[in-house]
Amino acid sequence: MTEPDPSIPEHSIFYKQYFSMINEEVHTLYAIAETARLQGFDPTTRVEIPPAHDVAARVEATLEGPIGVAKRIRELQEGKSREEVAFAIAKEIAEGKLGQIEDAEKAADKAVRVALSILTESITAAPLEGIAKVRIRGSGDDRYLALYLAGPIRAAGGTEAAMTVLVADYVRQVLNLPAFKATVEETERALEEVELYARLVHLQYPVYPDLIRFAASRLPIMLTGEPTEEFEVSGSRDLERIETNRVRGGAVLVLSDGVVGRAVKLAKIVSGIQISGWEWLDELSNRMSKVASSKEEDTLDKKLEPKSDYLADVIGGRPVFSHPSHIGGFRLRYGRSRNTGLAGVGVHPATMYIVEEFLAPGTHIRTERPGKGSIVTPVDSIEGPIVRLKDGSVVRVRNTNEAKMLEGKIEKILYLGDILVALGEFLENNHPLVPAGYCEEWWSHDLDHAVSKIELPELEKYLSKSGLTPEDVNQFVDSPLLQIPSASQAVILSKKLKIPLHPFYLYRWMALTPEETLELREWLLVKHTIKETIMTLPFKSKYKSLLEKAAIPHTITSNNKKIHLSDDSVSILAQLGKRSSTPKGKSSLDLMNSVASVKLMDKVGFSIGARMGRPEKAEERRMKPPVQVLFPVGRTKGTERRIEEVAKSVEHISTLDLFEEEKIGSGIPESIGVELEMVSRICPSCSSETFESRCTKCGVHTNIQPWCSHDDCGRPVDPNTGMCQFSHDVNLIRVTKKVVVDITGLINRVKTEVKEFEAHGVRGVLGLTSNYKIPEYLGKGILRAKHDVYCYRDGTARFDATDAPLTHFTPREIGTPIDRLHQLGYITDQDGAPLISDDQVVELKVQDIVVPENCAMYLVRVGSFIDDCLEKIYNLDRFYRFDAQEDVIGQLVIGLAPHTSAGIIGRIIGFTNASVCYAHPYWHAAKRRNCDGDEDALILVLDALLNFSKNYLPAGRGGLMDAPLVLSVILKPTEVDDESHNMEVCRRYPAEFYNMVANARPPKDVEKLVDIIASRLNSAMQYEGFGYTHGTSSFDSGPKNTRYKILGSMDEKLSAQLKLATLISAVDAKDVAERVLSHHFFRDIRGNLRAYSTQKIQCQKCRRIYRRIPLSGSCTCGSGLSLTVRQKNISKYLEVTRKIIEEHGLDQYLQERLKLIKVSLDSLFVSEQTTLTDFFES
Repeated sequence: MTEPDPSIPEHSIFYKQYFSMINEEVHTLYAIAETARLQGFDPTTRVEIPPAHDVAARVEATLEGPIGVAKRIRELQEGKSREEVAFAIAKEIAEGKLGQIEDAEKAADKAVRVALSILTESITAAPLEGIAKVRIRGSGDDRYLALYLAGPIRAAGGTEAAMTVLVADYVRQVLNLPAFKATVEETERALEEVELYARLVHLQYPVYPDLIRFAASRLPIMLTGEPTEEFEVSGSRDLERIETNRVRGGAVLVLSDGVVGRAVKLAKIVSGIQISGWEWLDELSNRMSKVASSKEEDTLDKKLEPKSDYLADVIGGRPVFSHPSHIGGFRLRYGRSRNTGLAGVGVHPATMYIVEEFLAPGTHIRTERPGKGSIVTPVDSIEGPIVRLKDGSVVRVRNTNEAKMLEGKIEKILYLGDILVALGEFLENNHPLVPAGYCEEWWSHDLDHAVSKIELPELEKYLSKSGLTPEDVNQFVDSPLLQIPSASQAVILSKKLKIPLHPFYLYRWMALTPEETLELREWLLVKHTIKETIMTLPFKSKYKSLLEKAAIPHTITSNNKKIHLSDDSVSILAQLGKRSSTPKGKSSLDLMNSVASVKLMDKVGFSIGARMGRPEKAEERRMKPPVQVLFPVGRTKGTERRIEEVAKSVEHISTLDLFEEEKIGSGIPESIGVELEMVSRICPSCSSETFESRCTKCGVHTNIQPWCSHDDCGRPVDPNTGMCQFSHDVNLIRVTKKVVVDITGLINRVKTEVKEFEAHGVRGVLGLTSNYKIPEYLGKGILRAKHDVYCYRDGTARFDATDAPLTHFTPREIGTPIDRLHQLGYITDQDGAPLISDDQVVELKVQDIVVPENCAMYLVRVGSFIDDCLEKIYNLDRFYRFDAQEDVIGQLVIGLAPHTSAGIIGRIIGFTNASVCYAHPYWHAAKRRNCDGDEDALILVLDALLNFSKNYLPAGRGGLMDAPLVLSVILKPTEVDDESHNMEVCRRYPAEFYNMVANARPPKDVEKLVDIIASRLNSAMQYEGFGYTHGTSSFDSGPKNTRYKILGSMDEKLSAQLKLATLISAVDAKDVAERVLSHHFFRDIRGNLRAYSTQKIQCQKCRRIYRRIPLSGSCTCGSGLSLTVRQKNISKYLEVTRKIIEEHGLDQYLQERLKLIKVSLDSLFVSEQTTLTDFFES
């Protein structure tokens, strides 16, 4: 571990100790791994994951230089913005000052990659995989710079990807290259590709043809790239300067979503950095601004209209919880709990059970607003659901115990309850604030304001008949979610202090029409009787349905003749007013306020539509099919991956004779061994040829031996000249060989080496996909199999879990003893009091995580595997020594997102029953993630340091993604995804906030009213002292998993989905059925029909794929052939589709579509040929 520790951002003394603990542990792990790797069992003798403490270090490590770039970046960061640093570094590399790269093309390539890496904090794989190459094309005055882009450029983000074009042109100017001039055909080609991609794949921004043409015709560099899609353009084909007719996805993304979509931002950057030749960008920016402003005007006029985008792709088995803005759906409530934020929203845990457990902690939902999606987590301090039972009762469900007791008794879900959404979500999505329903925290401000204007004696006089004291009132103000006044107290407070009635006793009058409101009020006043504060009314269906719409709790007598209202008659009559009063006003609320003896507020607020997205996930990563070692077994026994089974199918040959030159390539029959393609290596000590990284004879690390594949040559390449001794074509130089391997002998030898009596059924891969085809040491596979551990394509063992936010916890929740927490640095609770109780709320440190219990158990197995490796392979002391789940506490892991190439250190401090990984929002943002249903990997640090190798990674595009090429050790808040900077950390919204929300103001207008992380950056408070507005009794209460994962067949899932649709009042069940058929089943059936008619043929044994059936009718291996798509794949949804159409009375159009599909199927599978006997049938 050679990376120096630069200064850590501003922090407190507690965080100094915390970061010191992490650094010391990381140093220890690196020391162990470096000692182990020196023994030569791995592809290289050094640890291949360099540590990094900041952006500068990550850039240098990820891109392998140029040497000194990290130091230079840090120097420039002192007085420049990140964008300015990127351009300055790019210039110095292009000029040769940094890196001394003399070749202009190589300098341009390196400069652009380094600049993009700086812009993306060197977290994503975009600089490595998104830029395919940078080329200087043409000659003389016709030279130009071409930027070749690939699909992974998407990981950079639109603005950063667009800035890559700016950087590339800046480099072009530094190199004095002429500007690229696009032809008319090339411009039209660019437009056609954008339109094709938008129609067949997806683009973030709408396509404006005139703006695409405008930009494409003026770009001073050529924006091109690799073909990423199978479909081709129909016009502007076979152009001289464009190598393919297929659509180039990377170039499309950067042109449409980058240059055009972010034109306004780019224009500001160009103006600030003063890049010449981009004056046309101002015009593009103005035109984009006009388009945006016209859309904004529409938005301002219609900003509260229902939005149905989230219903575009309803999937079978995943329910719709609410149609757009339907009353009865999730009621918007502003706030953040300790387990929400960063695209995580809160719902009451009782709601999770009431919706038949289709929601669980971590379940992803697609939402109507403010963003596209979120995960749900339990928050029980907000309002729960209101339901009608089969006996006619309407009840508020206030906790999970009540919800569980109501299983099977619910007839209708009238109101789903609240959805807690943080202000930060509106800031991040720039969504206008929408009016919220009156709630307890809003009422506490009204109470506080009223009390502040009254002297204490007068207040005591007002409270004299209520049984309340001024201290009680202060409790209502300070803890409105915990302290609720009685009905009579609420009425007295409202009347005496002239404040609205407490929201617990408010009804949803705005859910009724004015006419319904008048009818219900009249019936309640005229027909009621009161006994012991309970109001009783005669049963009448019409008025009972109005009580349900207004969410007035009540019960029905056993003979269905009487209705008993559940709330105290005092609060009910206070809202109804005197019978003699005449209601006046236009809205239902105005009518009620005109006669009520207390002030009433709108409790309905704004409802948000939602449907289920992805289920939560917490399981070990397994390749398909799962393997335990990156060692090839070939196709001798078809797709069999169990190495011992493959060994049994062939005769043995001696591994000592394996690499004798006269045997290699001499046509040895396959029956005496398994022919495998692997790396060619040579021992520098004894000159033995082998494929293994460590010589079996002398224990020395072997070197890769390139060789000449020219006919009858086969000689090694001279390392000094890079050629064979006969100077054959360098294009014939190879680093891999096909060799015959005695699998049985190899297994027996390795079992002896790792001191195991059996191979434990270890599974390998069919073949290696890396450039050098370097196999993993088989002993590691045997030890993985022993502990039931699986490896990923880079040699690491991973556990995947859904990301969930957490800023505070209680020791009881995470199951960690207090004395252990003290050892981990948790000394006080969130208020600074000594940590002595399991129920105290403690602020989570930024790199600490809480993992699922099954993750902990898997890590125990991984730790045991690592210890076996240390002891039995490397002859070192065991390190982890895990015996139980609790032993994982305090251990370091690496967090890694699939689209990135940089990991972040995390520390396990406890466990959760939920299928999520709870971590600080900073930690998720350090992976360039939010909590929109994303799943990331956890890797034990020592596993990664010992077993990861770039040499295992696939050779194709995207091979470097989802690989820990560099490791961030200390988290810096300024270097994480800035979405986390929008998160509020206040304990209470100010009163002005609710007034502004009621007027649907833009989120920026209230930003300064609330304490958000952005205002704390570069201060000691950027790490700690965070608050939250809504508490919860448990961060993982609710079902352990969504019911979607528990149900078996699609038929079961669909039945449950449609049953729930009929239960929820805010859902149109018929519409759900139509959407499932239109967007899921019919699409699948059509796709499978198309796949059947274009399918390929597969060998039943070796799985070789044929485009057409061979003339022999069998595979080259002699086995039979089979179809890859069968009739049952097409017809599996037909019966359930027919059933849905009949049961829900769907329209004629869908019935006809089903008939057409059946006709198509019959034409494929039902013979229409007549026989002679047909003419004799009567």
